[in-house]
Amino acid sequence: MICETLSKTLGFDCSPITASGDVVLISTPFRFDDGDALPVFAETAAGQIRFFDDGQSMMHFIGRGVRLENGKNTRFMRSAAKEHGAVFTEAGEIEVWASLDDAPGAFARYLNSLLALVSWERDQRGAATDETQFVEEVVMALRAWKPDAMLTENPAFEGVSGRAYNLDVMFEGAGVVATGPHPNAISSVLHKLVDIHGLMANAETKFLVVIDDRVDPDAAKREALIMQSVATVTPFTALEKRAFVPPWQQQ
Repeated sequence: MICETLSKTLGFDCSPITASGDVVLISTPFRFDDGDALPVFAETAAGQIRFFDDGQSMMHFIGRGVRLENGKNTRFMRSAAKEHGAVFTEAGEIEVWASLDDAPGAFARYLNSLLALVSWERDQRGAATDETQFVEEVVMALRAWKPDAMLTENPAFEGVSGRAYNLDVMFEGAGVVATGPHPNAISSVLHKLVDIHGLMANAETKFLVVIDDRVDPDAAKREALIMQSVATVTPFTALEKRAFVPPWQQQ
């Protein structure tokens, strides 16, 4: 019964996956960047409908080598869900609950959340997937450089667009972002900082971008020039030198 109703309401085919027919798989033409189908499940309970991914989005990214070991790693999934009216649960599922009458709207919110993940995945082409490790290296270097300085991880900011963001670190009153030199990563950071800086409440906030220059220093130098319009930019090797080399050996 739920399949017949959903097919008419949503315009997509669906197939029951339980004997009672109250849990179904919905077929859509949408795909992840590598061609995998987007996971779209639905179930009904107590007059409500739930669209969910059964944790398959998370498993998809793990299968592609993305580390999702803690809340920091899964931040991009939580953000995509929250921005579009869905929830990323403690169990690692993306879901939307709604009344049966609001099934089309709930489906749109759920699908937009998954499409935001597809967009994120596409932006990562050619970029290092293990950005979390680099963030940890930057935090370690900052602590070593100034061990008594105030350092807070994942500070929250709002942009002039109304979007919510979390930067990597707040260090001595400055918002810090750690990034690689890949153009997609730089574009994402630039967009984020311009949006944040555009809000009057953030106008006096300083920003520091630490760019990984260990593999391709020339690319890092080029991209640093772009970032200098919105933030102070330092190569990671320079930060590392200040942090771990005795003062009498520094030039």
